[in-house]
Amino acid sequence: MQSHDHVLPDQAIRDSLPSRAPASQPGTVRELAERLLPAYRVDGGTVHLAGCLLEDYLFLRVAARSSDRSIEFFVDREGNEVAGDLVETLGMTNTIALERPPEDAEAAMRRLAALGRQRLAGRGLPADAAGSIELSAVWCKFAQGKLRFTIGDAAADLPFAGWARVLEPLPFVCPHSGRATYHVTALDDGRIVAAEEVATCDESGQRVLARELVTCAATGRRVLPEFTETCPTTGQPVLRSAMVTCEVCRQKVAPGVAGVGRCEACDRSEPISKADPRLARVLDEHPLLDRWRRWRLAESATAYHLTAHGWVRRLLLIVDKDSLDLKLVATGHHFRSGWDVVEPAQYEFVLRG
Repeated sequence: MQSHDHVLPDQAIRDSLPSRAPASQPGTVRELAERLLPAYRVDGGTVHLAGCLLEDYLFLRVAARSSDRSIEFFVDREGNEVAGDLVETLGMTNTIALERPPEDAEAAMRRLAALGRQRLAGRGLPADAAGSIELSAVWCKFAQGKLRFTIGDAAADLPFAGWARVLEPLPFVCPHSGRATYHVTALDDGRIVAAEEVATCDESGQRVLARELVTCAATGRRVLPEFTETCPTTGQPVLRSAMVTCEVCRQKVAPGVAGVGRCEACDRSEPISKADPRLARVLDEHPLLDRWRRWRLAESATAYHLTAHGWVRRLLLIVDKDSLDLKLVATGHHFRSGWDVVEPAQYEFVLRG
């Protein structure tokens, strides 16, 4: 243990105490920056301290020796004894001399010296130890500030605070993904993010967050949602350019679920009665359909595929499951294949028959 050679007479406390600081403590903002900044990698940009304050905290070392024992402890600026783990963390038992204490510190040092002697007296100090009392001020630095990551015109800040001696580089926590990292980069839209979370859209080549991409169910390509549509049969995203049109319901579907000219939903329709709650909902919303007697129904992820059959005519309806809006109305004839799509303005006329 390094010696703190300053003995104060038992009768008086001098106007100042010797000031010391932990030997391994950064003494300047520059030294702190040299410890923190190398931990980070910034693609196409820089990281620097954007404001840092090193504040000196005053502690007091109190030591005394008698013929049969020695005493050493530390007190904080309120006069409370410092726990041993904090003493070790701050390196207060291995210190170097300071030429001068921080400005305007004399009054605080005198006050703390008095508190330290009171606490020492409370320990029942033997009489032969009175002349060996050593007091010294120990100044520990507390750092707080922020690191700024700058890439082009974009910037992101990382606040930090802690005892300067043990302050370690904190990971940058990406505000868009929650990923903690020491490697940051910028997306094409300027957002500064964790580099590990970046991916490229296979359709546009745009650099985005991986979680912002979807996988096309037909091609396996990772793309932005704006390039996809939801297949009404499977409910999965499919590249718009990869979808095919069902010749029956005229809906865009994934190629894997379309047969020869028909989507899977149109291919699996089954007879249904008006008592079925699905058809009952549709008839309640569109009462003009009640005149049709024979119905078949299939379901996709978003719609009911209904066909009604008369003696000669046929009717095809695609009905939104949620809103019950008519997405498609088409008419047909038993003596020919195919369907004739009806314009929305003519829906009521056709339904009235």
